[in-house]
Amino acid sequence: MSYTPDLDALSVRLAVTDGIHRFYDLVDSGRAGASADLFHADGTLTFGPGAPQPGTISGSNIKTAMQAREELKSAFTRHLIGNIVFDRISPSAADVRYLMILFRSDDATRVALPSIVADIIESWVRDGDDLRIMSRTILPTFLKA
Repeated sequence: MSYTPDLDALSVRLAVTDGIHRFYDLVDSGRAGASADLFHADGTLTFGPGAPQPGTISGSNIKTAMQAREELKSAFTRHLIGNIVFDRISPSAADVRYLMILFRSDDATRVALPSIVADIIESWVRDGDDLRIMSRTILPTFLKA
Protein backbone atom coordinates (compact mmCIF):
# COMPACT_ATOMS: atom_id res chain seq x y z
CA MET A 1 0.00 0.00 0.00
CA SER A 2 1.49 3.33 -0.99
CA TYR A 3 0.83 6.59 0.81
CA THR A 4 1.47 10.03 -0.65
CA PRO A 5 0.10 12.82 1.56
CA ASP A 6 -1.34 15.99 0.09
CA LEU A 7 1.02 18.91 0.77
CA ASP A 8 -1.83 21.10 2.10
CA ALA A 9 -2.82 18.23 4.36
CA LEU A 10 0.70 18.11 5.80
CA SER A 11 0.27 21.48 7.55
CA VAL A 12 -3.03 20.30 9.07
CA ARG A 13 -1.45 16.99 10.06
CA LEU A 14 1.45 18.78 11.76
CA ALA A 15 -0.83 21.25 13.55
CA VAL A 16 -3.12 18.51 14.88
CA THR A 17 -0.22 16.26 15.92
CA ASP A 18 1.41 19.20 17.70
CA GLY A 19 -1.91 20.01 19.39
CA ILE A 20 -2.30 16.44 20.64
CA HIS A 21 1.18 16.44 22.16
CA ARG A 22 0.75 19.95 23.55
CA PHE A 23 -2.48 18.93 25.33
CA TYR A 24 -0.85 16.04 27.20
CA ASP A 25 2.29 18.05 27.95
CA LEU A 26 0.15 20.74 29.61
CA VAL A 27 -1.70 18.16 31.71
CA ASP A 28 1.50 16.33 32.70
CA SER A 29 3.33 19.54 33.61
CA GLY A 30 0.62 20.76 35.99
CA ARG A 31 -1.07 23.21 33.62
CA ALA A 32 -4.20 21.23 32.74
CA GLY A 33 -6.38 24.35 32.87
CA ALA A 34 -4.56 25.79 29.86
CA SER A 35 -5.19 22.60 27.87
CA ALA A 36 -8.88 23.53 27.62
CA ASP A 37 -7.89 26.32 25.21
CA LEU A 38 -7.17 23.63 22.62
CA PHE A 39 -10.90 22.82 22.50
CA HIS A 40 -13.40 24.67 20.31
CA ALA A 41 -15.90 26.76 22.32
CA ASP A 42 -18.59 24.22 21.35
CA GLY A 43 -16.31 21.22 21.83
CA THR A 44 -17.03 18.00 23.68
CA LEU A 45 -14.91 15.67 25.79
CA THR A 46 -16.42 12.21 26.21
CA PHE A 47 -15.23 9.49 28.56
CA GLY A 48 -16.64 6.29 27.13
CA PRO A 49 -17.77 3.02 28.70
CA GLY A 50 -15.21 1.64 31.12
CA ALA A 51 -13.86 5.06 32.09
CA PRO A 52 -13.74 5.78 35.84
CA GLN A 53 -16.39 8.49 35.34
CA PRO A 54 -18.14 7.96 31.97
CA GLY A 55 -19.95 10.88 30.43
CA THR A 56 -19.58 13.96 28.25
CA ILE A 57 -18.35 17.43 29.19
CA SER A 58 -19.21 20.26 26.78
CA GLY A 59 -18.27 23.85 26.02
CA SER A 60 -17.09 25.97 28.94
CA ASN A 61 -17.46 23.01 31.30
CA ILE A 62 -14.29 21.59 29.73
CA LYS A 63 -12.32 24.52 31.13
CA THR A 64 -13.87 23.94 34.57
CA ALA A 65 -13.00 20.22 34.47
CA MET A 66 -9.44 20.81 33.31
CA GLN A 67 -8.92 23.49 35.96
CA ALA A 68 -10.13 20.99 38.59
CA ARG A 69 -7.61 18.46 37.21
CA GLU A 70 -4.86 21.07 37.55
CA GLU A 71 -5.77 21.56 41.20
CA LEU A 72 -5.22 17.83 41.93
CA LYS A 73 -1.64 18.40 43.04
CA SER A 74 -1.28 14.81 44.28
CA ALA A 75 -1.95 13.32 40.83
CA PHE A 76 1.33 12.84 38.99
CA THR A 77 0.83 11.67 35.40
CA ARG A 78 2.60 10.90 32.18
CA HIS A 79 0.67 10.26 28.99
CA LEU A 80 2.28 8.32 26.14
CA ILE A 81 0.77 8.77 22.69
CA GLY A 82 1.26 6.53 19.67
CA ASN A 83 -0.23 5.05 16.52
CA ILE A 84 -1.61 8.38 15.28
CA VAL A 85 -3.79 7.74 12.22
CA PHE A 86 -5.64 10.41 10.24
CA ASP A 87 -8.92 9.22 8.78
CA ARG A 88 -9.81 12.53 7.10
CA ILE A 89 -7.88 15.71 6.42
CA SER A 90 -9.01 18.91 4.73
CA PRO A 91 -7.75 22.49 5.02
CA SER A 92 -10.42 23.14 7.67
CA ALA A 93 -10.79 19.85 9.57
CA ALA A 94 -9.26 16.52 10.50
CA ASP A 95 -10.42 13.26 12.06
CA VAL A 96 -7.73 11.38 13.93
CA ARG A 97 -7.36 8.24 16.09
CA TYR A 98 -4.52 7.29 18.39
CA LEU A 99 -3.48 5.19 21.33
CA MET A 100 -2.94 6.72 24.77
CA ILE A 101 -1.23 5.03 27.72
CA LEU A 102 -1.60 6.78 31.08
CA PHE A 103 0.81 6.32 33.97
CA ARG A 104 -0.55 7.85 37.18
CA SER A 105 0.51 8.04 40.81
CA ASP A 106 -1.67 9.67 43.46
CA ASP A 107 0.89 9.79 46.24
CA ALA A 108 4.44 10.92 46.97
CA THR A 109 5.95 7.53 46.11
CA ARG A 110 5.25 8.11 42.41
CA VAL A 111 5.08 4.35 41.98
CA ALA A 112 3.04 3.87 38.83
CA LEU A 113 2.16 1.20 36.34
CA PRO A 114 0.03 1.92 33.30
CA SER A 115 -3.39 2.72 34.74
CA ILE A 116 -5.27 3.13 31.46
CA VAL A 117 -4.70 2.17 27.86
CA ALA A 118 -7.26 3.88 25.66
CA ASP A 119 -8.24 4.52 22.08
CA ILE A 120 -8.77 8.22 21.44
CA ILE A 121 -10.97 9.48 18.61
CA GLU A 122 -10.91 13.20 17.79
CA SER A 123 -12.29 15.69 15.32
CA TRP A 124 -10.42 18.96 14.87
CA VAL A 125 -11.86 22.03 13.11
CA ARG A 126 -10.50 25.33 11.96
CA ASP A 127 -11.30 28.18 14.34
CA GLY A 128 -9.89 31.38 12.86
CA ASP A 129 -6.20 30.75 12.27
CA ASP A 130 -6.07 27.76 14.62
CA LEU A 131 -7.24 24.18 14.62
CA ARG A 132 -9.15 23.18 17.77
CA ILE A 133 -10.65 19.98 19.14
CA MET A 134 -14.35 19.79 18.32
CA SER A 135 -14.74 16.37 19.90
CA ARG A 136 -12.56 13.96 21.81
CA THR A 137 -13.76 10.49 22.85
CA ILE A 138 -11.67 8.41 25.23
CA LEU A 139 -12.40 4.69 25.01
CA PRO A 140 -10.53 2.68 27.65
CA THR A 141 -9.36 -0.72 26.38
CA PHE A 142 -7.41 -1.74 29.50
CA LEU A 143 -7.75 -0.51 33.09
CA LYS A 144 -5.49 -1.17 36.06
CA ALA A 145 -7.44 -3.16 38.63
